[in-house]
Order: sequence, then structure tokens, then C-alpha cells
Amino acid sequence: MNQQPEPKKILLQTTIPTTEDDWSIARFSSLAALLRDARDESGNTLYEVTARDRDPPGRPDPVLSTIDGSDFDELWLFAVDTGNGLTEEDCAAISRFRKNGGDCS
Repeated sequence: MNQQPEPKKILLQTTIPTTEDDWSIARFSSLAALLRDARDESGNTLYEVTARDRDPPGRPDPVLSTIDGSDFDELWLFAVDTGNGLTEEDCAAISRFRKNGGDCS
């Protein structure tokens, strides 16, 4: 019996909290939908997508600051902030994620 391949786990993440009329993750909903709907020639789902905005700035984001210990395969980071979107802890975890083989776009 053929086993279905595991879909790649992708995090689509902005560097701003949810803000109406700004570049929050809602602006990337078509991209998230396109990825979620992608299938291989056998009809298997290619991607499992998590789309989120960062928590309010001033402290490490709970997802970004621990991404190196997550089961995400890829991080698609949309840097749409004005300069305070990532903490040192977020940056360090992203660096470890990349060093451990995680893909970043």
C-alpha cells in the first residue's frame, strides 16, 4: 500500500500585529489559499499552512521566538513593520531554524 507523503508545513508570518488597513496576514489570504489548495498528481495535499500576524511588539513572538523547536519546514516571513517587528529572541530562533535546515523565504 502506498503511503501518502506528508505535506510541507509552512508558516506565513507578518512582523506586525493584526491591524485593519495595513499589511496584516489578511492581505496574503490568496497566497495562503493557493498553497492550501495545491495538490500533487495523485491529489495529495502538498502544504499545511499556518498564517498569522505577530503578537504585539515589545516582547518575543511566541511562534517566531520558538520556531527552531517547531515542526515547520518553511518560514515565509513578511517584514512589513517600520522597524520593531522582530526581537533579538525572534531573530536568534529564526537563525537556528535556518541552521537546522529550515527554509526561509
